[in-house]
Amino acid sequence: MTSDENNERDSLKPKWGLLPADALELLKGRYWHNRSKLKSLLNGGLKFPLEVPLKPPKGNAALQNINHFRTFVTSWKAFSKDGCVSEGKGCVVRRESRTFRTLSEHEIPTHLSITDIASLAGLLGSKEERQLREWQSKIQYVFDSLSSEPNLNISGSNKTVRDQGLFLALIAHLEALDNFSHSDLELLGKLIPQLQQGMGEGCYLRTLPVTFVDTKFIEKNLRIIESIAAAHIDSAAKEIGLLAWLDCREKPKDWLLVKPLCEETKKLLGGMPLLRLSSDTLLEFELPANNVLVIENEQSCLALRNVPNTISVSGGGKNVSWMKAEWLVRKNVGYWGDIDSEGFSILSDARSKLSSITPLMMDELTVETFAARMVPEPDSVSKDPIALTDKELALFKSLRADSYVDRRLEQERLPMEYVAQNIEEWLV
Repeated sequence: MTSDENNERDSLKPKWGLLPADALELLKGRYWHNRSKLKSLLNGGLKFPLEVPLKPPKGNAALQNINHFRTFVTSWKAFSKDGCVSEGKGCVVRRESRTFRTLSEHEIPTHLSITDIASLAGLLGSKEERQLREWQSKIQYVFDSLSSEPNLNISGSNKTVRDQGLFLALIAHLEALDNFSHSDLELLGKLIPQLQQGMGEGCYLRTLPVTFVDTKFIEKNLRIIESIAAAHIDSAAKEIGLLAWLDCREKPKDWLLVKPLCEETKKLLGGMPLLRLSSDTLLEFELPANNVLVIENEQSCLALRNVPNTISVSGGGKNVSWMKAEWLVRKNVGYWGDIDSEGFSILSDARSKLSSITPLMMDELTVETFAARMVPEPDSVSKDPIALTDKELALFKSLRADSYVDRRLEQERLPMEYVAQNIEEWLV
């Protein structure tokens, strides 16, 4: 049957008299396939019983579609007789005795009532039953590994505070638990008892002194481990974050290209012509030069050489967080970026970290001199940057107002003699 035929069939279906197949689809969509609601059912946030209104007919509706009325009544009667719904299985079809004009008295199904999660899974099918059993088995394994006794009644009324917290943590990370193999569960059970506050001693996570467990497993499953540690060991593990609780450093990120621009600074950096340093490293490591030139794009940095007592830092783009480093206050710091709304936004962010920064070649004179080399700016910043000077803000607004040939002058388009002259004038 095509989708158009399905749509036509659904449009002809009465709005009353929900059939068993429709009720099951509703339950799957509303609860089982809705991960947020499913977790709430598992952890007790949503209370049982679930009541599904079956929309019995009102007034003359049954007489107007007698075939659907008969199907509605008989299908729910057959559903009960097949053993899918019964008092003993935690699912009940509630009925009312009603008399319709010209029709005899009928027991009309009004609601489908489901008393617990196991009954819901059993009603929906073997796939859902198997999935629930796997979750229960994995949760039981974790509790057994940690010498705790879970109470898998969803009410949780008999759980200790710690066990309740552990149960809730596992339900919150149901997706991760779903993907865990038996060997993953074994690693988890071996790991948690070893965790202690401060055991990282300021080192990276990969050097954490644990046995049996590889630290890649910890890194990959950090969030569920954090929640379990908080529930089972110390709530601070989640409050301040697992890495901080363990006293482990974050994995280096936001790598920046560092290039000494003269032989003297190259020697001071161990003879290295190029280095990659993380933002966190640059916050603490003082570069051995009087002049530090921050450049938006790496290509412009690589084009520079023979600039005395200067080291360039490039490739960070919007990443200027490291520019709040205390050692930068003692340096002559310049910033050179594209002349466009994005470049001025980055300049503003940089100045908010370091008020003494000097912008290079980001002025009206540069735009007017090389206007023929301007290009469009695909996505421009709409909000005025807060840390620009009056002249910089005026140029920012002029670019956005299309006052020039185009909205962007890329730093790579400037001739090297112009670049060299401006850098020389900036040096101290």
